[in-house]
Amino acid sequence: MRAFTCLATMCLAVAGCGGDEERAAAPPSGAAGEPPAASATADPVATAQPLRYGPGARAAGAVAVVDLTNRVGVEPPRMAVNREQTLHGVRWSGWGRARATGRGRVDTLICEPTCANGRLEGSTAVIVLSRPRRCSGGRFYTRSSMTYEQAGRTRAPDTYLRTPPC
Repeated sequence: MRAFTCLATMCLAVAGCGGDEERAAAPPSGAAGEPPAASATADPVATAQPLRYGPGARAAGAVAVVDLTNRVGVEPPRMAVNREQTLHGVRWSGWGRARATGRGRVDTLICEPTCANGRLEGSTAVIVLSRPRRCSGGRFYTRSSMTYEQAGRTRAPDTYLRTPPC
C-alpha cells in the first residue's frame, strides 16, 4: 500500500509540472492571458472575461486601451503588456491622438530556471500605442510597441492588447 501511495504522489507531482502551468503560477504583477502576439494587433481570440473599466475610461470620445488583464484605461499608470511584463509609473504624452507615448518602468519576469522560480528585473521602458479604432461603442488603441533596456541591450518584446470586437 505504501508503494502505491508513493507512486500516486509522484504521478501527481509530475502531472503538475509543465511550461504553461509554471507561467500561470507566477505571472508578473497580475498579468495573465494569451501568449504575446507577433504584431500586437487585436486579440485573435474573443475575450471571455468582461472588461473592467478604470476611472474615466467610459468618458465620451475618450480613446482607451485594454491591457492583457482586461483592464480598460485612459492614460493608465499601470499596464500588463504581455505574460512576462508589467509597466508601472507610466506618464503619457499625445494621448487621444493617432499615437500615444508612455514612459515608465517595466518589471520583466526572468524565467530562470523556470518562470515559477524566476525573478523580476526592473528597467525603464517606452511604449507607443497607435491605430485608434471605434470598437464596442468606444474608441481603443489597437497596436502597441515597447522598448526597454535589459543587461545593457535595448529590447523590443511583443506587446499584446485586448481590443474589444469591432
